[in-house]
Amino acid sequence: MVSTVELPDIIISIASIQHLDEAVRCWHSLVIDQKNHDARISTESLSDSEQRQFLRSVILDGRLIIALDSSRVIGISTIAIDNNMLDKSQSVWNISDVWVDFEYRRRGVGIQLVNECEKQAKSKGASEIRLQVYTTNQPASMMYGRLGYRTISRMMTKKLD
Repeated sequence: MVSTVELPDIIISIASIQHLDEAVRCWHSLVIDQKNHDARISTESLSDSEQRQFLRSVILDGRLIIALDSSRVIGISTIAIDNNMLDKSQSVWNISDVWVDFEYRRRGVGIQLVNECEKQAKSKGASEIRLQVYTTNQPASMMYGRLGYRTISRMMTKKLD
């Protein structure tokens, strides 16, 4: 079992617009990390202004959760309704974009972010929450398993020559 060191001074909260610049920095780092798991991902896919506009929208919707150490954002995550055209109940929500600064990993920050995402989604009517994780991201998969998440589907891929 991996040991973690709790960080009592970390504050988990819903981001406000004043956190936009820090959120952009974190999201850029998230994209770089995700590229290790999916070669299609690129920081150039969206322009800087498109990234800012996307994150601004998520912040204004109250869907960006942040981890703060003093005034520095050291982790992010997002929540959203699972818009399945066959289920109009809006009771299933998704967690995505969970990222923690390298210096703070394995210290419970990711767990705190996921817990806050669950709390916020539940307050908005969620009765179930889902997420996706790359099979190559073992630390995240293990954390989600410890938090009670279980696999319900599997995405498969094949390169076409």
